[in-house]
Amino acid sequence: MNRFATEIFIAFGCVIGAVLLAVALNSESQMVALSAICLLVVALYLALFRIFMRRSLIAALLILAPIDVSKALIAPLVTTFYAAGPYFSPGLYISLAHLALLALLIFWLGRRIIVERKLPPLTALDCLAFTYLCFIWIRSISSEQGILAVGSAISYSLAVLAFYVASHSIEDIKDIRVVIFTSALVLAAMFFHVALQTVSQQPWPLPGSKAGAAGAIVDFGGNASAFRPSGFFIHPNVLAHYIVIILPPAFALAMLGPLRLPEKIWWSAVIASMAAGLMLLVTLSRGGWASAIVGCGAVMFFYVRCGLISRRKLGFIIAAVAIGTVILLLVYPNIILRLTAPDNRSLESRVLLTDMALTIIKNNPFLGVGFGGFNRAGFEYAAPLYANISPEYQLGVRQLVVHNHFLLIASELGVPAMLFFVYFLWRLIKQAFPISQWKDPAIFAIAIGLMAAVLAQALFFNSDNYYVDIRIFMFWLAAGFLQALRLHAYRSIASID
Repeated sequence: MNRFATEIFIAFGCVIGAVLLAVALNSESQMVALSAICLLVVALYLALFRIFMRRSLIAALLILAPIDVSKALIAPLVTTFYAAGPYFSPGLYISLAHLALLALLIFWLGRRIIVERKLPPLTALDCLAFTYLCFIWIRSISSEQGILAVGSAISYSLAVLAFYVASHSIEDIKDIRVVIFTSALVLAAMFFHVALQTVSQQPWPLPGSKAGAAGAIVDFGGNASAFRPSGFFIHPNVLAHYIVIILPPAFALAMLGPLRLPEKIWWSAVIASMAAGLMLLVTLSRGGWASAIVGCGAVMFFYVRCGLISRRKLGFIIAAVAIGTVILLLVYPNIILRLTAPDNRSLESRVLLTDMALTIIKNNPFLGVGFGGFNRAGFEYAAPLYANISPEYQLGVRQLVVHNHFLLIASELGVPAMLFFVYFLWRLIKQAFPISQWKDPAIFAIAIGLMAAVLAQALFFNSDNYYVDIRIFMFWLAAGFLQALRLHAYRSIASID
């Protein structure tokens, strides 16, 4: 067994160990708990005496990141630590990916400090990320949500930690190959799970998952409805978010063409793009569709501007997309229904929540109402549009959170924090430039794809409920991989010089 296969094998071993640990935490059996402890001892031994454990942990993190299985330490609503009453904050959930992240952090940072005798790295982008995290912590400690706000801040800290660890633990081309190969395996597993859900019209949740019926069925009015698969997640929109991260890099590789890439890589990218596109379609996520179009469109725009795609070829691509769209609409008419049929007042509730967010921002423009405090503030303020709906519907809407991440930030942390986050997104996008830094065509395409994915996420942020959950974790993890590619490019240029 070669070294690469061994690293992936150990990664899957770590995943199995994490699953067993999750079972142990929910089990009354001492034997199961003892087995989990023995497994952790073996993992520590491997971490101390196996150099390639770092890559295995990187692979384990990527395998577990899109698996929505978690344990509540500080649950929303009412907790044993603080009577939060009816007001919602995300709280603190520990997932299997968090365990892999902490293991990778300990191994990578411990080895860097103790063995290599180097200080932890810190880039300008790291400083921006940690500064934004400071906004969150300052406004969580002073939040009326108490321990729930602090738990939510810890959850967000784990997401930013994923950004930092991914940025610096992925060091060389072999690490990048592990990331690409592992991501492809996870995408394949996700595709088969989504296919099973779609064919059987059943959610098929993972063991230990909190997946339910929320969002699984969309009602078009009358007797028309459609099933929406959610993959390894608890909601179809979360699956759409995952695909919007994965699709642009795969699409960028596919559009680079077989002449610039090895044939196996190019075909793999084409298949991955098609699989991701099909999954995105059946999620029936309108925000996901729009975001994916923006992400893939950004890739095409950049390739045309750089001369990588001729205008003639672009015309053929546009014609092929138009023909494919017509065929899809004929074969899968749910697309038209999703865009034109009634949506159970989903759009109306988004407008009402936006009105509430603007009201909160107007009254708290600089510091917001505190991290995790939007739902509480929703009961305290009277938004103008709420006067036009019934008290019963008002109560239902007040229990929700605005489906716009930028407005949510401005409501809880203040407009300056929101502008700072927008600036951070801009700095992320700039990581892909200048193009002269990319010497390897495949890495160049992935970097452009991740840049486009960040741009697509910026649009998706405007249409869905991005609080402190697995979507935020995956976003920051992908952003960390983009910075890792940039740092690798710097090191490659420095070695040549």
